[in-house]
Amino acid sequence: MSIPLLAVALLVSGVIGAALSAAVASSGAAVPVAGWLSGIVLLALAGVLLALGLPMRRYLRESEERRLTPTLAPRRHQLDLPTAYRTILLARSAAITGAIVAGLFAGQALHLAGPGGGDLVRAILPTAFAALGGLVLGIVGIIVERWGTLPPEDGGSAADTEGTTA
Repeated sequence: MSIPLLAVALLVSGVIGAALSAAVASSGAAVPVAGWLSGIVLLALAGVLLALGLPMRRYLRESEERRLTPTLAPRRHQLDLPTAYRTILLARSAAITGAIVAGLFAGQALHLAGPGGGDLVRAILPTAFAALGGLVLGIVGIIVERWGTLPPEDGGSAADTEGTTA
C-alpha cells in the first residue's frame, strides 16, 4: 500500500468533508456530527486487525530466525496461506478506509471549529475523536500489511529486491 496514495485520499476526503459540512450548514440544516461511539468502533476495529496480524508477524519473524540459524526443532508458530492473504487484504482495506474516514471527520471537525461554530463538547471533540480513530485504523492497516511482506529471496533477480506480500 502506497503511503502517498493514502495521504492523497486523506486530504481529498478532508476537503470533501469540509465542503459537505459547509454545504449542509449553508442550506440552513444542522450539520450532522459523529458521536463518541464512531471513534470507539474505529479503535476497536484497529485492535481486531492488530490481533489478527500478530500471528503473521510471529510466523515471519520465526521464519527469518530459522533462515539465519537453521534448526530441526518444530516450529513454534503456524500460519496457513489463506489466512495470511485474508489478513493482508483486510489490512489494505482498513488502511484505505481509515484514511478516507479520518479525512471526512477531520474536515467536518475543522469546519465545526472554524466558521461552523459547533459546540466543543457535543460536536467538535466527538468528531475529532472519530477522525483520530480513523487515522489509527489506517496506520494499523499499514503496519499489519507491512508485517505480511516477505523478505527477498537469496540469489534472486534484481527485480525481487523489494520483497513480496504473503
